Amino acid sequence: MANNLNELKEKFQSQLEKAKTKFEEAKESAKTSQEEAKTKLNTKVDQIKESIAEAQENAKRKKAEVEASIAEFKAERNAAKALRRAERAEEYAVACIAMVEAAVIEADYAIAEAIVAAGEAEEHF
Repeated sequence: MANNLNELKEKFQSQLEKAKTKFEEAKESAKTSQEEAKTKLNTKVDQIKESIAEAQENAKRKKAEVEASIAEFKAERNAAKALRRAERAEEYAVACIAMVEAAVIEADYAIAEAIVAAGEAEEHF
């Protein structure tokens, strides 16, 4: 019976040692897995930070493009306004010259009529 007890004790010790070994292996495996997960997570965080930085740069570039486009549009619009204004001013100047020309012709006609009238008046006196 003592022999059986010793055998059972040795079996139990053997199984306990195996369990301790498996526990240590699992503990090391968990530690390694934790470090691998941490490394993967840090890599993913770095990738996300890089993506965010790229997105911010793209946003800045697009903003600059839009601002340049708006400035170009405004410049073109202002140039078109100035051109239309110049064209209207030119048309007004041409109309004024035509009016002056008509007034000069009318004045010439009035002078001629005054000369004729003066000549007729001298004939009657």
